[in-house]
Amino acid sequence: MKPPYNVDVDSLRESPTRAVNRIVERLKREGKDVIMLSTGEPGIPPPLEVRLWLSEALKEESMRLYSYTPSPGFLSLREAIVDDLKDIGGVDVSVDQVVVATGGQATMFSTLATILSPGDEVILMDPTYFGYWNLLSYFKAELKPIVASLDKGFQPDVEAIKESIVKGKTRAIIMVSPDNPTGRLLDLDVAKSLSEIAVDYGLWIVYDEPYKTLTYEGEHVYMYNLAPENTISLNAFSKDPGIPGWRLGYIYGPGWVMKKIALVSEAITYNPPSVAQHLVTVYLRNRELRKRHIEYARSVYMRRRDVMMEEVSKISGARYIKPGGAMFLMVDIKDIVEPLNVDCTLLTEKLLREKLVAVLPGEFFGKSTKNFIRLSFPTETPERIREGVKRLRELLEEIEEKENKGIKRSSLFEASL
Repeated sequence: MKPPYNVDVDSLRESPTRAVNRIVERLKREGKDVIMLSTGEPGIPPPLEVRLWLSEALKEESMRLYSYTPSPGFLSLREAIVDDLKDIGGVDVSVDQVVVATGGQATMFSTLATILSPGDEVILMDPTYFGYWNLLSYFKAELKPIVASLDKGFQPDVEAIKESIVKGKTRAIIMVSPDNPTGRLLDLDVAKSLSEIAVDYGLWIVYDEPYKTLTYEGEHVYMYNLAPENTISLNAFSKDPGIPGWRLGYIYGPGWVMKKIALVSEAITYNPPSVAQHLVTVYLRNRELRKRHIEYARSVYMRRRDVMMEEVSKISGARYIKPGGAMFLMVDIKDIVEPLNVDCTLLTEKLLREKLVAVLPGEFFGKSTKNFIRLSFPTETPERIREGVKRLRELLEEIEEKENKGIKRSSLFEASL
């Protein structure tokens, strides 16, 4: 007889970026060159000075890069994070209010596991980062999505949020800024309204801000400064300084709840990666180097963003907002695909298999964006971004031409399924 398992695991779904990467890996093994416009992964490594420091440290005959660390992270790293937050955002916290974790996904899991009980209602935007749909289902939370529309710049609808709150049942509001998938920066007035709502109703604001240093126009709002007793902020070093594969992030918020989050984090991974903590400590402590690296990354990514917008603007009927931060362009192609009865998920699969361009379908981020696609600009060069969007435009034109010749949708996508 087969032993049972916890069926709650069935609520978890594979990340769409991981699914795409599996196909990309197979295509690359076949010698095919895929243009990656799907992943929120930096195209710039950490500063050379930091990498050279690590190369020298690896020569030491000691265990300091390989040993266990305190569960909430090295004290020296948490001190550096405290100083960094004060410097770049005017955020005033103590080391006891900071927990270092094994990447951004771990910050989400540990935080939600700490503050939610089954049946709690959680307000989140539609669209939002796909990881939240997954985890909230796993924790048996009641999801209350609020549509943030392109026509309103993807800004949260404050009145709709307020109306959706049920006293004693609604537990948290999840907000991402700069936003994944839209690139929207949260307006200060909206942030102030949300902070007042959180305080008035006794709600948590789970504030996901791993792209906080990657802003191009406007400024990042530090929600903690507006509602320090109600805000838990999630951060990652995957985007800045750019070590996504080394899995390092951190959480800050009220001291009492951080102690509880630290216990959950310890139960999951015991401690964050040692070598990543050492590298990031050196990076944060070298203030001038950090500032130079951020400005360099911003300039490179802004150039790539602008090239992507220029090319997408050549697609007749495509709509988007100019991303104020992060790494993404969320493109509405409803006016193109609906008349052709084309499914965006199948479209993105066809684009990958036939045109060797990887993007993500909008439906993974929310029901309101089923006719959107998300394109990412940090990984590829401007030239490859131009080529990738050109191939997308060509595919849409080919589909329209075949549709006009009377070819049915099922046969159009048969080769891709």
